Amino acid sequence: MKLHHIGIAVKSIKVSISHYVGSLGWKIKSKLIYDPIQHVNIVFMGDENNVLYELIEPIDNTSPIYNLLKKRISLYHFCYEVNDIITKIEELTKNDFLLITGPVEAVAFNGKRIAFLINHDNLTIELVEK
Repeated sequence: MKLHHIGIAVKSIKVSISHYVGSLGWKIKSKLIYDPIQHVNIVFMGDENNVLYELIEPIDNTSPIYNLLKKRISLYHFCYEVNDIITKIEELTKNDFLLITGPVEAVAFNGKRIAFLINHDNLTIELVEK
């Protein structure tokens, strides 16, 4: 699996973009994306090492991100690119991961399928199919 991006839950994309540009020198890598399935706004940013970050802002209290932020959790997930999402889900669920959602088509990835899984350490990972 290849790391695709790191997901960060934020209260305000506008405020966070300003903060990360000013403090860490990150650059905006995408337009603002609305995901009606997750009730979130998304923007991708990158750093000088070509690490990609996904800033995820809840639209309302029905978004899963809303509850994370209430618990003061910002580091949301690590996303990995996989060739075959079904095979990788089967492999991970045999190795202590629990499927949370998916696979579903994702607006932020032009309809590519994604899935979220979690393990006993509460490590959440996202898979995105190539």
